[in-house]
Amino acid sequence: MHLKSLTLKNFRNYDQKTFTLDPKINLVLGDNGVGKSNLLEAIHLLSLGKSFRAQRITQLIRWGQPLASAQGLLEKDNQEFNLEVQITFGEILGKKTPKRRFLKNQVLKTRRHYLGTLKSVIFQPEDIRLVTGSPSRRRDFLDQILSQLDWEYARASSQYRRALTHRNKLLDLVRDHQARPEELLFWDQSLLKNADIILHFRHQFFDFANQFLKDYKKDFSYLRLHYKPVPLTQKSLDSSLQKDLFRGSTSIGPHRDDFHITDSRIPQDLKDLAAWGSRGQQRLGVLGLRLAQIHFLKEKTNETPLLLLDDIFSELDPDHQHLVLSLIDSHQTIITSADPALKASFSGVKLISLKTP
Repeated sequence: MHLKSLTLKNFRNYDQKTFTLDPKINLVLGDNGVGKSNLLEAIHLLSLGKSFRAQRITQLIRWGQPLASAQGLLEKDNQEFNLEVQITFGEILGKKTPKRRFLKNQVLKTRRHYLGTLKSVIFQPEDIRLVTGSPSRRRDFLDQILSQLDWEYARASSQYRRALTHRNKLLDLVRDHQARPEELLFWDQSLLKNADIILHFRHQFFDFANQFLKDYKKDFSYLRLHYKPVPLTQKSLDSSLQKDLFRGSTSIGPHRDDFHITDSRIPQDLKDLAAWGSRGQQRLGVLGLRLAQIHFLKEKTNETPLLLLDDIFSELDPDHQHLVLSLIDSHQTIITSADPALKASFSGVKLISLKTP
């Protein structure tokens, strides 16, 4: 599987631009601010239907334009697929439109029948926050992996969030005596059903990841991922009801899940990388997570994901750089950097030079 070309229209800083891509290594060079990461963001959009950095999908639309699109020509299983994601503000020429439209070979598709066609894994400097950052960032990481792997997870996750929103609004109404507590039951049942599916898939990933880290290479064998699910049952929902009514939000369930990474080389009980790991150990933990993600996707789908490396080599020491470079031979890879000297690290690389408009 490889992406043969990428066409951007009114996407971020691009008005209209087509990039031809090599099936192996593509190095995107340019100064900061010329749009290197925007190119990777477009590929990520084609893969997962969302950005890896924008808070709102409409931020991808070029200033002053009504819509944007990213198109990719994908070769997979000896077939070509023309993938496209269109983004709007929800209205064009006075008519309401979806903010996102998914097309495959120029045919409009539902999100369900679009996602999973192109699989990708992104490495970026901000990944360190998978160790040191908030639980929500780690939950987003899990959703990113599992949503492109299986539509059942993506659907369960979407329905869970919808039920959670409705339940939280209803909690306020019940507290203010504008609704009856019994009305919560419908949304409780939706939460419970979808939480079971989410929990099942998340456990699958952690079981795989820990076995992978144990077997992969010596440095990674010291790492362990500790999944901390927040159990959700009807009994626990009933028990937390008074607290939830007071807060106006649901305090338990997969939206509160977290995980942390430990390194057994850290002495005594101070093994959590977030609190006690060195910067180098934290980067090793992040690298272990991303490697586990790559191999989990390959194991479950028998497909090789694209690697998107967003200016990460300046963040890695030589040993970790070598480890990332060892992956590249078996994946189509798009690398961004502001350092022209990086060309010397590769042979047969396709160079894409970007300049300030």
